[in-house]
Amino acid sequence: MASTAPDVFGKHKENTMHWDQGTVYDISWSSDGSQLTAAGSTGPVRTWRLERGGHKEGDAHSGLPSSIERIAWSPPVNPSLLAAAAYENTVCVWDQRLSSTTMRFATKGVNSDVEWHPRGTHVLVASRDEGMEVFDTAQPNRPVVSASIDGASLNSARWNADGTLLLLATHAGSVEIYAWPAMTHITTIPAHASSCNCIASDPHYIATGGADSVQLYSTRDFSLLTVIGGFESPVVFAEFSACGKFVACASDDEHLVIHNTKGRVVHKEKMHGLTTALEWHPRNLAFAVASAAGKSSKPSVSIFL
Repeated sequence: MASTAPDVFGKHKENTMHWDQGTVYDISWSSDGSQLTAAGSTGPVRTWRLERGGHKEGDAHSGLPSSIERIAWSPPVNPSLLAAAAYENTVCVWDQRLSSTTMRFATKGVNSDVEWHPRGTHVLVASRDEGMEVFDTAQPNRPVVSASIDGASLNSARWNADGTLLLLATHAGSVEIYAWPAMTHITTIPAHASSCNCIASDPHYIATGGADSVQLYSTRDFSLLTVIGGFESPVVFAEFSACGKFVACASDDEHLVIHNTKGRVVHKEKMHGLTTALEWHPRNLAFAVASAAGKSSKPSVSIFL
């Protein structure tokens, strides 16, 4: 069992947003942290503008398809752009300034993940069975990279903090690391015995989640630094705080657990149901969590701050 550290999150309060769009598939903070957006199984994508009073109601995005499952706000260089991936074959880029879709990417499979390059120049789309595609926003008609992982399904994909590496988490349990934009293979991290369910990166660490642990690796030489255990079910989310001092983890046991990077438990929060999305605020220690329906609760989106 992981040891504990002082709880800096003990005074956080849960703020539950208005949500009636079914199961929450994904959530994303705008780059300045003033807005939180969620996509669900029914109805339109919804955004809450947190600087306004009465923000819990939120605004519906009528200009996007109703089948959006994965979303990602752009980095600060283009803060008004939201990438929104439909279940299959399409990713839209919606411009908040115009309240309309300004470009579309035609993808080749079921879209399981979407991610902006840190400089806002490219959009990465992952497909569990079809590999990945990378689109240049200046030339959106076709992908500039289309690649699959030999013999392995792709669970998740991320750029590292400075956008020079692509990190691919596979169903075989490995993390495949490629140089960007050359797409030369750098190394393989044998992270987990079975599936590597999720991956996250900050300037110092790479975090991977597997069947019963989260592992932290060095971004300098990819060596294993910390193994965080104590999970009773597979870890499906592992995300770094903006300051890089904490990693929030969620598994199928309806608890969110926050550790420091030494592996010590800092905070544990009981969720209303299974966690379906998790993201830290980009500027402080607030975090947003989406939960599936529980025994006595509906699907929900909550901000803890």
